[in-house]
Amino acid sequence: MRKKGNGKRNGSGRSLKIILLSGILLPLVLIFLVSTLGSQKFGTLHRLVAEVTGPVQLAVARGIDSFNTFRKDYLQLFTIRDENKRLWKELQECRDAANRNREALATNTRLRKLLQFKESTDLPTVAARIVGKDPSLWFRSVVIDRGENDGVAKGMPVMSGDGVVGQVFAVSPNFAKVLLAISPSSAIDVLLQKSRVRGILKGAGSLTCKLDYVLKTVDVQEGDQVVTAGYGGLFPTGMPVGVVSRVVKQRRGMFLEIEVTPTVDFLTLEDVLVIQQETPFAVH
Repeated sequence: MRKKGNGKRNGSGRSLKIILLSGILLPLVLIFLVSTLGSQKFGTLHRLVAEVTGPVQLAVARGIDSFNTFRKDYLQLFTIRDENKRLWKELQECRDAANRNREALATNTRLRKLLQFKESTDLPTVAARIVGKDPSLWFRSVVIDRGENDGVAKGMPVMSGDGVVGQVFAVSPNFAKVLLAISPSSAIDVLLQKSRVRGILKGAGSLTCKLDYVLKTVDVQEGDQVVTAGYGGLFPTGMPVGVVSRVVKQRRGMFLEIEVTPTVDFLTLEDVLVIQQETPFAVH
């Protein structure tokens, strides 16, 4: 039964192929005859052939147009894909170049500030780069890539192009540790630039400092500049330290509570200058 059914299907398939082939060949034969013998002998037949073959020709023409359109779109798709890859590569290269330019600009700005400070002082200095950080709250410090072999010694002050960074407290042949001004174990003699009143700047344990021992009778305003006093020979006089950001006058006590925001951005600090002068190391 299965073989008989397959035979019927094969016979039907062959018949369908013959019909389709005849349907294609017959119009072609008629077109050939009309074209060869002329339309005058076959006027009626010519019209009949036109009616019969017209839709076929139209369908074939549309099919060819559709195929050509598809082929064109397909090839264009590959062209667009390749173009997108090229443009994406160029975009990435432009982004990389922009990042390099921004980094170069930032580095140039930092180094220019360091150079300006270096040129503004007669003291010998050595440039250094921060290569490590100690994030502990009480003893905030950084490691720089200069040491005894470069003339760096314990107790030397450290500056950036924006102001006071801290003080060297440990030295090895090629590296040194710097106690930051924002460390609670740091203490620096400073002056309120406007009133010339002296105080002691201590780290607050965060990114700010506090100014101690300023009497309540002193007129201190937010925005007042704080600079180094130069006492004890630790820091040169008049170096920028910070700006008063908050003043609180408590009922009790003799002194104001003053918060100072450092001029140095310790979060982004990368390059420093060590002032090479003999100074006693002091951590209060």
